Amino acid sequence: MEEQYKANSEKILNLLKQGDEYTYELIFRRYYASLCSFATRFVNQPEVAEEIVQNIFLNLWEHRTTINIDRSLKSYLFRSVYNRCNNHLAHLKVKNNYLRFAETQNRENQFSASQTSNNFRDTELDEIIKTEIEALPESCKKIFKMSRFEGLKYKEIASYLNISQKTVETQISRALAKLREELKEYRIS
Repeated sequence: MEEQYKANSEKILNLLKQGDEYTYELIFRRYYASLCSFATRFVNQPEVAEEIVQNIFLNLWEHRTTINIDRSLKSYLFRSVYNRCNNHLAHLKVKNNYLRFAETQNRENQFSASQTSNNFRDTELDEIIKTEIEALPESCKKIFKMSRFEGLKYKEIASYLNISQKTVETQISRALAKLREELKEYRIS
């Protein structure tokens, strides 16, 4: 029985890799509802859960020819949803921490007139940093933003982008070196 299941799974994956839309639709119909339910348990928002699952299926279709599924398709899909939910929650945590920090900073700055010039300098420096980040090569910029602004770990980024962790480390190092070089005149000694 297990060998027959494994043979059917391999057949389904082969059809998917060949671009068989009917097989893709069958996979979608079979797993979509249960994946949405699973995701909702993590993110507590059905709309967000559906978006996560839809992105998983989109990724499955777009990368069908290169995707490597060493477990069952079901395990792969549920693990993908689990990882994306964790990434979403980590992103929310970073965002909320930043908002709390910004709110605290804003309150403190309202009471300090001497901060005005510092705020101008900080705003100017923030704009320069943003400009330099945007000038990075596209893949380097994407990886850097995922690491620094979304709070993802190198391993998570590698998994999400289907690249090696070493590639992530290299791209982050390049981004930091480029930013250090471009911002060296703004350093405080």
